[in-house]
Amino acid sequence: MKKSLLALSLSAMTTVAAVHSASACTTWTADTAQGVTVTRSVDWFTPLGGVAEVTIRGTQLSTGEVKGYANPAQWTAKYQTLNIKEYESFHGATVTAINADKGLSVNGQYQMDSLELLAQHKDSGAPAVALADLSTYIASNFATAGEVKQALENNEFQIAWAAGLAGGQHGVHFSVQDKHDNKLVIQLQADGETVLFYNDDDLRSFTNAPLLQEHRKYVADLDFSDNKTLTEMSAHISSRERNARLLFMSSKVDLKDPKLSYEQVEGKVLGIFDRAVLVPQDLIDPDNGDTYATWVSYVYNFDQASFRFRNHEIYRDVNLSLEDVKNFKAPMCSDLVQETRDRNAEASWQACDAFYQARN
Repeated sequence: MKKSLLALSLSAMTTVAAVHSASACTTWTADTAQGVTVTRSVDWFTPLGGVAEVTIRGTQLSTGEVKGYANPAQWTAKYQTLNIKEYESFHGATVTAINADKGLSVNGQYQMDSLELLAQHKDSGAPAVALADLSTYIASNFATAGEVKQALENNEFQIAWAAGLAGGQHGVHFSVQDKHDNKLVIQLQADGETVLFYNDDDLRSFTNAPLLQEHRKYVADLDFSDNKTLTEMSAHISSRERNARLLFMSSKVDLKDPKLSYEQVEGKVLGIFDRAVLVPQDLIDPDNGDTYATWVSYVYNFDQASFRFRNHEIYRDVNLSLEDVKNFKAPMCSDLVQETRDRNAEASWQACDAFYQARN
């Protein structure tokens, strides 16, 4: 089966929209007694959606437009992949992709400090993957974060940073995590160089600007061993403060107690995540007058094959099984926001062709 990944059309999004997004979204990777649990928020200044779309192993894929790069990537999906796509504001961008076969995920988020560096990236000649397609490319091709790191270092593929997201230039960065608790952060930094950070402890928290080395400078003076440090931390909704709070709070929670059930682990994880980084509606960032509420979030665990999607607009959730995803024989889709509105406990699936035909 041949499928072309359409270039992400963001031409309708204005510069103001990009500024709104600069501090949006958080991912936390936690090693627990029940396996690695990943929690992700998707934040924006207008309500967001969440469509689950499954890529079947063996599907032939090609990247979207990569203007300025000579070798657009084409590949055959090795692994069954769950893509979480956003259509309300991002025209079908895959914000998260999960390798259901091997236990790996990729999360793409805004990184405003890379925006001015995009044009500096040079074509290496390797197969080039559009930013809009990178999460799917990695999740459908690689089993571990270490494999991704090695492939990038060996120039087996490259990220088409300078091609932007079709219709506009947007600074982004990516985090990769696997079921063995390996973590990789991919950023575009000075001189247009792709910089990789691998398996440092602080990579468990992934927010937005500034670049990672600046985040590290900011938290360097915080004493994480002192519980009183919490009283010194700001309630600010900025990505800098969310990262600091999440690093501190996640260092305090015990998730390795073997007596904990997965439900108890998830309860602890969501308690920390919501307290540290969830952004309520209508709350204003005093630094720029922006608001970027958490509209949806999800928590998933590779070993438990679980995925829980939360719609924060109405505070309802819906579950799906990564084991079911792994066993699909044809592309299947589900509108997870609509599933929560319908008060379904488990996601219902529909063949993607019929699903998208009904949406058009």
